[in-house]
Amino acid sequence: MAKESKTKIECLKEIFDIAKGISSILDVDALLKRIGGVAERMLDAEASSIMLLDDDKETLSFKVATGEKGGVVQKMKVKVGQGIAGLVAKEQKPLIVNDVSKDPRFNALMDKTSGFVTRSIICVPMMIEKELIGIVEVLNKNSGGEFDDNDTSALESVASLAAVSINNARTSEDQRNFFVNIIEILTQAIESKNKNLSGHSWRVAQLSTSLAKQMKISEKVYKDIYYGALLHDIGIINIHDDLSINEGIVTVRGRDAETNHPKLGSEMIKNINLLKGAVAIVRHHHENFDGTGYPDGIKGEAIPLGARIVAVAEAVDEMRMSGLAEEKVRAMLKLGQETRFDPEIVGLFLKEFFEAAV
Repeated sequence: MAKESKTKIECLKEIFDIAKGISSILDVDALLKRIGGVAERMLDAEASSIMLLDDDKETLSFKVATGEKGGVVQKMKVKVGQGIAGLVAKEQKPLIVNDVSKDPRFNALMDKTSGFVTRSIICVPMMIEKELIGIVEVLNKNSGGEFDDNDTSALESVASLAAVSINNARTSEDQRNFFVNIIEILTQAIESKNKNLSGHSWRVAQLSTSLAKQMKISEKVYKDIYYGALLHDIGIINIHDDLSINEGIVTVRGRDAETNHPKLGSEMIKNINLLKGAVAIVRHHHENFDGTGYPDGIKGEAIPLGARIVAVAEAVDEMRMSGLAEEKVRAMLKLGQETRFDPEIVGLFLKEFFEAAV
């Protein structure tokens, strides 16, 4: 009895630990597997599974299935209304069956297909408010005993935790999709200013992140560089003059408009939390290493690292867009070392992208 109490206390502690970090966990599959493991230990069971309701609202798909045959089970689907799990999904009420061989509602086909032998089962719905999102089930008491109402209460608590984690994940995914779509729209808006800019933002982002990887930059800074590179010219959206590409440099008719676009761009994104780290990159990607750039005339390492990286990547892509041969691009980069560009970044770029191609 003392051992059983200790196990339940340990499980409750793990549930608490899971709940504390649930909003920050992105690997939902791993999280649900952990939740299923807790359910097994709390109820002293042989196996567990978590199923989600499909978009058609007619079938359940296994998200997690533990136990010896879990890998086989996870490939199967259950129709709503059929079998124990399907019935719980349809009626949205918990169900205990302590001897499935005597219950006509049990669908033996699942066992026959998977090779798993179900003796007893407890199944509860997962709900978000009044909406069913799936079910959690636990199979076979290891002790040979029966599931009871206390087990139902414990499993319902676990199901609530699983439901919250899934809901958070879906919300996060929706937010990520929305954010990605917004980035794509903004990038298309930038490039629509001139047909020659087609693909420019994405290529600058690719070059910039390649350099960032070589410099072993942290994941957080890496993401800032990616977004900063994608949106480095977003201020151009607010410029109404015609753009042109001349000798590898994006220009506009009015010099004031050109020098203002980094500042305009940084102002446009400064209140977006996900882009806060990219603001300085957008603002300073036209600063020169010797301090002769714009909009603030800062120099050297006072220029944010991401902005120094994007400056090199942008210049390379603009020179290529203007039709310069690779040897000319290389020569121009060398010429701009310590004046326009950070010499260390230029050196790394030449080594990684030119020497590797030789």
